[in-house]
Amino acid sequence: MTADAAVRDALRTALGDAVLAPSEENTQPWRWRLHGEVLDLRADHARRPPAADGRSLGLFLGCGAALAQLRISLAAAGWCARVRHGSDRDEDHPLARVTVSAADGPVDPRLRRWAAAIPTRRTDRRRFSGREVAPDDVELLIEAARPFGGTLHLMIGAARRAVLDAARRADRAQLARDEYAGELQRWTHRLAGARDGNPGAPAPHPRDLRTSAHAILDQYDAAQVFLLAAQADDPVSVVRAGESLGAVLLEAESLRLGVTPFTHALEVAGVRVRLQRLALGAHRLPVVALRVGRPLPHAAPIPATPRRPLEQVLVEEP
Repeated sequence: MTADAAVRDALRTALGDAVLAPSEENTQPWRWRLHGEVLDLRADHARRPPAADGRSLGLFLGCGAALAQLRISLAAAGWCARVRHGSDRDEDHPLARVTVSAADGPVDPRLRRWAAAIPTRRTDRRRFSGREVAPDDVELLIEAARPFGGTLHLMIGAARRAVLDAARRADRAQLARDEYAGELQRWTHRLAGARDGNPGAPAPHPRDLRTSAHAILDQYDAAQVFLLAAQADDPVSVVRAGESLGAVLLEAESLRLGVTPFTHALEVAGVRVRLQRLALGAHRLPVVALRVGRPLPHAAPIPATPRRPLEQVLVEEP
């Protein structure tokens, strides 16, 4: 096999892991282009659910999570990925341009652990157990975010209450919007063979369109609440925060923790500013909240959501 063929084969293999990343309503809003020994990532704006993702946070976070899983998969296979982030506004500046070379040293055990967690990672919206997440595990989650550009912050006291209050208000606002119900119907009732969306989700009802994170934080649930922050609200910063999100989710999976990410609490500008001032400071912007806990004993495995095949998301050129 030639060097060019080996690189392209490695990128294709890693893409198989990348497309297992989470995204808003499992829309899988990414497009990939493999040309020569270069792989480009672009956002597919046609797959953004506008009622649920008004600020495109979910769009860019999903692309960032996929990019993280690509990089982690490559690293675990002995490749060093170099990533140039971009605005995605023209041909020469995709969200990410990835080139690879053979790694010089041994694989980082943490990256190997994360790569092993990719096939089994799931979003867990169920009630968690009454056992709190251990402080050492909290630190591991916070550390997982740091190499990629986002920062993870544990919410306690007034900051935690503010996140949950924001979730309640966002829920009420969404429940009042007909377009949100239609959007949820679209992504939970896909045509046969669509390979996206959440086909296992319950049918939407005006009183129960979403099982909100705050609704299952009760005395039987010791889940922790985190905010993931970006350096700014531009696409590059949010994509990099999405890479941090991807790493945090894989660390949680390797620790056997369940995670529910939710962005709807951050869609209201006033709430976003309040949380920024209360918990993060002026130089960090909250982009996604996470509910993290220990699954109940004997909890059933969560089935995988469908994924589109590579030929639907990847364009290959010589």
